[in-house]
Amino acid sequence: MSYRMPIDAKGRSAGRFVRRVQKELQGALVRSGLKQQQVAERLGVDRSIVNRRVTGQANLTLRSIADLAWAMDQEIVFALKPKKVDVSANEHPIVQEPLPVAIISSSAPGATPGLGKSHMVVIGGDAVAGPNTQSSAPSRNLVSSKVVRQHESA
Repeated sequence: MSYRMPIDAKGRSAGRFVRRVQKELQGALVRSGLKQQQVAERLGVDRSIVNRRVTGQANLTLRSIADLAWAMDQEIVFALKPKKVDVSANEHPIVQEPLPVAIISSSAPGATPGLGKSHMVVIGGDAVAGPNTQSSAPSRNLVSSKVVRQHESA
């Protein structure tokens, strides 16, 4: 039996950030060529304090990070950037305004409009081929099930 503790998105994001900072501090220490003892002497603290901060056993503050960077002759670069939205193949990004939809059909006279032998659905200028058409449109279906249901019920 194992114990699972659920971690929400906020906690996961914070944990990943803390880990990135720790890895960056460890990398800076290696790149500087200094030993933990030398960094501790520059800061006027015991080597165990530097070790705990670099290995993540001590809580880091902005001041402690700045002190470590100074002792290792490193410059701190800080930036906040908007998150990148990752849309998988089965998801669609949220659209602020509804896209115009048009069904172009070439059917026999008297046939139900839009359900003829060949048809093409156009959404916001992107064409999605119907069952009997050949199109240079991407093979991924750009029509959501809601649009298809609306089309089928019409």
